[in-house]
Amino acid sequence: MFSRNLHRAAGALFAVTALTAAPAFAADAWKPAKPVRLLVGFAPGGSADTLARLLAEPLSQRLGQPVVVENLAGAGGNIMAYRLAQSPADGYTIGIAAAGSMAITHVLNPKGTNYKPADFTPVTLAAVQPNVVIVNKDVPANNLAELKEYFQKTPTATYGTAGVGISNHLIAETMLYKLGVKVPHAAYRGAAPVITDLLGGHIAMTMDNISTAAPLASQGKVKAIAVASIKRAPQLPNVPTLDEQGLKGFDMPTWQGVFAPAGLPADVLAAYYAAMQDVLKQPALVEKMAGLGSEPVTGMTPEQFGQFLEKDRQQWADIVKAANISLEQ
Repeated sequence: MFSRNLHRAAGALFAVTALTAAPAFAADAWKPAKPVRLLVGFAPGGSADTLARLLAEPLSQRLGQPVVVENLAGAGGNIMAYRLAQSPADGYTIGIAAAGSMAITHVLNPKGTNYKPADFTPVTLAAVQPNVVIVNKDVPANNLAELKEYFQKTPTATYGTAGVGISNHLIAETMLYKLGVKVPHAAYRGAAPVITDLLGGHIAMTMDNISTAAPLASQGKVKAIAVASIKRAPQLPNVPTLDEQGLKGFDMPTWQGVFAPAGLPADVLAAYYAAMQDVLKQPALVEKMAGLGSEPVTGMTPEQFGQFLEKDRQQWADIVKAANISLEQ
């Protein structure tokens, strides 16, 4: 029930691409005449911010105008999503967003948000990354069984993520539900402050993207307990998966995609889609992303990305219902 393989989900849509003609996008039909804002819903230093900054330079070269990253942290990416939804659909404001603001929010609180899925134009899926369970190095646990025992014996222990309703929050809650333990959740305004408090011992655990988790674990600053994808991560080859440690079929990577406000003109959308495909195929970018544990995704058209999002929302709805997850987590 809790296997959520984004690679398989994306692959099913890619198969459709292979069987149909490629969209006839006129890549040079539109070019920006001034700088473009690239909004990110989290504080500097996290995986979403890192991806945005990796994309900004080659994207600016492709578009012929500066692409300026702007961090609008808070509410698990929802503040940024609202600002993006309210921006003019003229091509000068785009955003990097993930499941939290684009799928999970509407599952957890469909009537309580100030924006809705129809307020955005999906451009393309851009990247996926494994997630890793990491703990403060003083936590007396080196595997999943020991972590479960620690939480059972330490009712004051807490874990943190970069916001209520983001994918890492729900992935962690799903893991804890499967383990049969309840641990208080602390929500932060971004991944960087989560890590600060984890290193300081103020929280015991977080579920974070490998781009953040792997360097910390390799440097001995935290302990990596498990990888939350079905396969081990090359950056942490000695860290077993949750599946290997008893949570069979557990496969929950994180995705990030590019969005624009609803009503984006077709020629502008075509230009951004074409630009993103070029950028995501650049060997230098692929190498940099691989070094961070991030896998670029190419070939998912705006229409297919919209289909992917609908399926993703339904999968999260199933998880939320089964694990009885709420905004108060």
